[in-house]
Amino acid sequence: MKQLLTQVRDLGRITGGPLLVRGIVFVAAVTGLLLAAPGGLPARMMLGFLVLAAVPAIAPGGVAVTLVMLATVAMWLADTMLFLAEPSMGRLLGTAAALYLLHNAAALAAVLPYDAIVDNQVLLRWAVRSALVLGAAGGLTIVLVTVLPGMYITTPTVALVVGLAVVAAAVALLTRLGKRP
Repeated sequence: MKQLLTQVRDLGRITGGPLLVRGIVFVAAVTGLLLAAPGGLPARMMLGFLVLAAVPAIAPGGVAVTLVMLATVAMWLADTMLFLAEPSMGRLLGTAAALYLLHNAAALAAVLPYDAIVDNQVLLRWAVRSALVLGAAGGLTIVLVTVLPGMYITTPTVALVVGLAVVAAAVALLTRLGKRP
């Protein structure tokens, strides 16, 4: 809590680059929460989303980013599995893109001090790399869904388990590589 209060106090020194990156964190968090939320939520919930999304933008190096991402995934699962909402391709890709941008921008914001002078080329290369990853993943997803209609998965649980297994394998590999001398 003390760290969060210190970061809020230091916001007065923020420069353009870190402010832009933290703005992207906020917008990605709000977008992900809104896209994943079940329909018909009260307006108070939307206000709660704004407050929840502001926390990782203020403190991107903490656990808040993970909590917002978990809340987004939990709402998506609740909407599709409990409320039996039909997941559309646009909503799915939008939520996935928002989660990726939230994670990616928060990682960059976590290493940028508030008063850092960031070269435009750094932000441009980061944005291009993020756009390429999102474009490649989205394009591959659309191609797989349209080209392989016979491989239609009838339950989202199978896709969820396979996706989580891939993520777990990637985390294990990165952890192992990070611990090497």
